[in-house]
Amino acid sequence: MEVKNTPFEQLTITNKFMFAMVFSHKEIAKPFLEAVLGLKIHELREPEPEKTIDVSPVSKGVRFDVFVKETGPNGEALRSFDIEMQMENTHEIPKRARFYQAMRDSEALCKGEKYRDLKELYIIFLCHDDIFGKGRAVYRFKNLETDDSKIEMGDHTFKNFFIFSKYRKVAEKAIRDYMEYFATNKANTPATEDIDRLVKWYQTDSNTRIRYMTWQEEIDDMRALADEEKARADKAELLASEEKNRADKAEARVNELEKKLREHGLL
Repeated sequence: MEVKNTPFEQLTITNKFMFAMVFSHKEIAKPFLEAVLGLKIHELREPEPEKTIDVSPVSKGVRFDVFVKETGPNGEALRSFDIEMQMENTHEIPKRARFYQAMRDSEALCKGEKYRDLKELYIIFLCHDDIFGKGRAVYRFKNLETDDSKIEMGDHTFKNFFIFSKYRKVAEKAIRDYMEYFATNKANTPATEDIDRLVKWYQTDSNTRIRYMTWQEEIDDMRALADEEKARADKAELLASEEKNRADKAEARVNELEKKLREHGLL
């Protein structure tokens, strides 16, 4: 899988590395979350860029782009937010959102939380492509009773998908301003100017350059491993197909011989 890496100086906000670096600043993440979710947030802990969760040594882990928790007046945990930048439609994003929710809940329960104590979780995907194909700019989901949508399941999980390439269709100006910036890289408001200022600062920071090189090497290594696994799987599938063809041919020969034996009354 040949993938051309983006030069460091050309990184924009839609690059996963740059997005994680910029949104790891709570003064960036807090107004963004309040705007796109319509919530009033008391206080945010420092966001965690590229947060990794592994609930078991033998299970598949997850790496969030940006993960952040809201705290109350006494420092108590209130709500959690996972923010993901997604430039490609990989055709499994809704199921990935389901997996991210499961991993976050598993981590909380492994730390001793009870089911009844699980906090609100908001998963946000910022997508370039309309992954649902319905022509909308915003899709919001929560679990409702099938026959009566007035009845909420009450599991406190919310999944939100913003299609920023369709920013012109967003009615709410505060949301549209962010989506327009993601789509065009043009900052036209104080909030997006703050983001753009950080992007430009990171583009000139030598320490960030080193971090990006390390991050890119990790990504390249994962791609190489994925390619190797795919090659092994393809080879195994080919061998299995060849073996099946041989078995089919052998069965056909047996059937033909049995037919001839029956014709001669020998079977």
